[in-house]
Amino acid sequence: MKKIGLILEGKTAQIFLDKLLIQYHSSNFYTIITQNSDLIPQAYPDNFVFHLFDPTSTPKLNKALSGDFDSFFIIHSQEGQTIYQILRGLFPKTPIILPTREDLDNQDEFLKEISMPLVITNALLMYLPNIPTPIQDIGLGKGEIMEIPVPSGSVYCYRTLGSITQKEWKIVGIYRNEELLLGSYSLVIQPNDKLLTIGNPKILSNIYHQITSSSGQFPMPFGKDIYLYLDEDILSESEILQDIDQALFLHKHLNSSQIIITILNPQRFDLIHHIRSLQDKDINVYLNYADLPLSQLLRSHHHKKIGLAILHHKMFHHSEIKKALFELAIPTFKTAQLPIQECTSSLILLENDQNIASITLDIASQLNLEFEVYDFDVDGNFHLNDFQSYKNLSQILAKPIQYTQSSTQNPIMHLLELKKPILQFLPFDATLASDHLLNLASTHLAYHSLHLNKHPQFLIPSSQ
Repeated sequence: MKKIGLILEGKTAQIFLDKLLIQYHSSNFYTIITQNSDLIPQAYPDNFVFHLFDPTSTPKLNKALSGDFDSFFIIHSQEGQTIYQILRGLFPKTPIILPTREDLDNQDEFLKEISMPLVITNALLMYLPNIPTPIQDIGLGKGEIMEIPVPSGSVYCYRTLGSITQKEWKIVGIYRNEELLLGSYSLVIQPNDKLLTIGNPKILSNIYHQITSSSGQFPMPFGKDIYLYLDEDILSESEILQDIDQALFLHKHLNSSQIIITILNPQRFDLIHHIRSLQDKDINVYLNYADLPLSQLLRSHHHKKIGLAILHHKMFHHSEIKKALFELAIPTFKTAQLPIQECTSSLILLENDQNIASITLDIASQLNLEFEVYDFDVDGNFHLNDFQSYKNLSQILAKPIQYTQSSTQNPIMHLLELKKPILQFLPFDATLASDHLLNLASTHLAYHSLHLNKHPQFLIPSSQ
């Protein structure tokens, strides 16, 4: 949350403050200075602090505005320019937003003037027929059109637009390097992009916070729900119960809305009865008696936007299932011999896969796991540029990471020799989805570790 200073006076200031308290009160910390006691509400949120005095007093302003501020808003019907001069003396480089009736004609790069005559002119022009309307004045003015910045730590970074759940809202374009890129299924979001979005204003407000938040979002942006698939023809009763326990554990710790348990080829009535007893407002159980392969079932569920698919390793390794999961860009958790509940740390083998860095760090943070980046190269040509992405994000998310370099300790052997369970992250790329014989000779570490069924694994769709 950012620290904002507001100097308010007059009717416009009253309307601005009322709207701020009703719609946007939880977004920042606000320090409000006014000399009109009528502007101060009887009750207000804890992140609002009010001061009652004349804002043209430099000593009082200096005392009330202690510490650093991210920006100031001056909405004052009489002394706006005077207060601006005082604030600029106290805070030389802090952005100031100032509504004006006349251009101040200064060279202050940290001042944003809002011309009130121009705002009124644009509002009047929109009622004239056959006149182009500036973007800020398009629509109903209720927030159905929104520009959303994408910070470098957002889980939306490096996602294709087609992989993002967009229900009652849509990304229609991306502003990047002073250019507008029209939205397409394969367009990839980059850090520091600005998304041009349209949709339900309430939905867009939530989406804004999801995109601009740095952590705690997964399984978004892929979807909100976890889908657990169980096949009684393949799995024993103990394996089914273990997978259910792991799915419920992930649902408890990740930011998912509900978990959908789908049982293929149901046979054992006592087991079915037990699983159905787990049903709750956020746990749903479905029996699939139709002779429909899981690969087709996944495609039929795709329109629901699967946030995370959970499969036992015996089911995952079927080639058609892997192919469907990859083509549909579904994040997948592959259960293994060791359960996720016993993991205290996580690991990724560094191989030009920084595109999944924000997702992996987000998951590790939500599960409260330590995070290790293992960089292996026999010639010592380590992936320093890729690691920098993880390092930068770890600072943004305040998530410590361990960086291990090795030219001798093969990470596959390292994983096999580990006594304690560890959660491994893998980039879900075309190589992992393929069973081509040539892959056996590949040096792609993720491909070889995928076939280890000892430790649980998260496969994250890569935009590459």
